[in-house]
Parts: sequence; C-alpha cells; structure tokens
Amino acid sequence: MAIAKNSMQPLFSKLQKSGLDAKFVKGLLPEWWDDSLANTPAGYQQAALILARIFAIKPDTLWSVDSAPVFAIPENRKFKHAVNAEPAKLDVACALAFSAAKLALSGLEAQPFLSDIPAASQLRERLLKEHKWIGLPELVNYCYSTGIPVIYLDKFPVGAKKMHGLAFDCNGRPAIVLTRKNKFGYLLFDLAHELGHIALGHLSQGGFIVDNVINADDEANDDDERAANRFALELLTGDPEKRIRPAGRNLRINELAGAALAFAQNHKIDPTHVAMNYGFTTKHWPVANGAVGIIEHGKPTDCEVLKEALFRNLDQDEMKEDDLSALKGLVGLES
Repeated sequence: MAIAKNSMQPLFSKLQKSGLDAKFVKGLLPEWWDDSLANTPAGYQQAALILARIFAIKPDTLWSVDSAPVFAIPENRKFKHAVNAEPAKLDVACALAFSAAKLALSGLEAQPFLSDIPAASQLRERLLKEHKWIGLPELVNYCYSTGIPVIYLDKFPVGAKKMHGLAFDCNGRPAIVLTRKNKFGYLLFDLAHELGHIALGHLSQGGFIVDNVINADDEANDDDERAANRFALELLTGDPEKRIRPAGRNLRINELAGAALAFAQNHKIDPTHVAMNYGFTTKHWPVANGAVGIIEHGKPTDCEVLKEALFRNLDQDEMKEDDLSALKGLVGLES
C-alpha cells in the first residue's frame, strides 16, 4: 500500500472530494498546527490522524494514496422523513455530529448514563415539581443530569446537506445532536423529540437515528416518529395530541405573545411552545415566529443555551486540549 508524503495538499484534496472544503478543514485544525509539519512521512501521518479524529474518518483511508476517505460512522442508521433525500448526502453531517458527540463524551466520563428515563407524563410531573413549565433550559439540564449530552452543531462545510437532529448510541451511551439555526422556539420540541427516541427504546446498541426533518405531524409515515412526537407533546404540554387554537379569530403577533404568556401560566406550558404549537396548528408561522421573538426578546438564543450547557457540564480539565479546541470549532464557540 502506497503512503502519501510531503505537504498537506493530498489530504485537503481527498477531504474536498468527500465534501469537506479546505477552508472548513483548516478552521478546525489545532492552533499549534503548521502545514509544514506534514512535509515528512511521520508528520503527514500525524496530520491524517488529527483530521481523522476531528471528522470521524478511518485514518488509514486518509494517509493511503490508494484509498478514498471512509467515514467511521455506524452503518446501523435509520433515516426519518428522507423519502426524497439520498442518505449518502448526509454522510458529512452525520460524521461531524458523531465526532462532536464523541469529543463531548470524552469530557463527561465521570457522569454515568442513568438509563431509567420515565414515561413522558411521569417526567413532566417530576420536572414541574421544580419548574413552572418545561422550557429548553429545564429540559437540557435534565438530559445532562441523566448523562445525555446535547450538542448544538453549528458549523458545516459549504454546500453540505444537514438534518434537524440525531440521536445515537455510542458504546452504550446515548447522545443528542441538534442543528436548526432558528433563534427561538424550534429546538425545544426537537430536543423533546430526540429524547423521546431514547426513552422509548428506539435506539439499538450502536444505533443512529437521523431526523432529516422534525415536526409534530401525526401523519408521519413512521411509527417511531409518531411515538417520539407524542412523547414530546405529552412532556411539554401534558397531552400527546395537544393542538392550541384561537377561541375566535386568528391572533396578531402582539396578541399571540400576550395570550401565550397567559396560557403558559395557566397550563404550565412554556410560552414559546404555546406560540409554536399555535403556529403549527393554524399554519400562521409568521405570527408564531413574531410572537416568540417578543416573548424571548433580550434572552440568550436557543443555540446559545445549548452551547452554554454543554461547556458548563464538560470536565474540560480532563479533555485533551486538541479535542476541546475541535469541539469548540464544531459547535461554533470561540476558543
């Protein structure tokens, strides 16, 4: 087997063909790295090992001239809502998600996974003993308390196709990855949905569930998706079929914001979910999004909430410096 040597260009070329452009790759290399280090066979192999770890690629397929890069991600993947999509087009996003989760888990080794996630109604009752409703901060904190990392993956190569969310098992330890860029409202249901997959036993050992799209559509052509949707709605609202509608005419943005806050207090439902549920039910998404913007004005965005929770829960002192740097790059947090 021929081994490539001299300069980083062969590696960049290989990765480019796999959907990882050079600018994206360089942005995730350790700060101490200098491309000239790859001008020896040993340095080239070291570069391949670093890139393989960051991008979840089998190392020998990087340093061998004769091989195309092969992503080291589980083959046992279930793609949801991907009828019109080619699963292979999600390989890059899946690899980045898998890599980010593995890096995060290396900083959570002291926190075991507690596998007794209760039914949605029981979990709701438990959380409401300490909180007025179940919002994103409350739910993500619960996930970490039971040993499940929640990673917001912010960075993708140019042109890469991505999914809304993933849940997967890594050596007996589940992890959740979310990607939507909406500032407020959407990630709460996405997180509850992915937690539902885990709680309901949809993940086999080494399993990998890829939700190309997440919504609350009961007509989803998949039993697991319907079950995860029902779990999410029951957890957030107390009713697995909850649909929030106006009592009379459809509401304007300011009216919905005020009504959602009042409804939230009376029914112990996060007001952003009240507005989003209304938007889904009525299909008046501009009004729902506008109302959520008013409700959450001045607060950290949902992705900021997830990023803060991740690095607050990591034992950063126990992580390799390069792993921590790569994880910060993948989630879009400055080192």
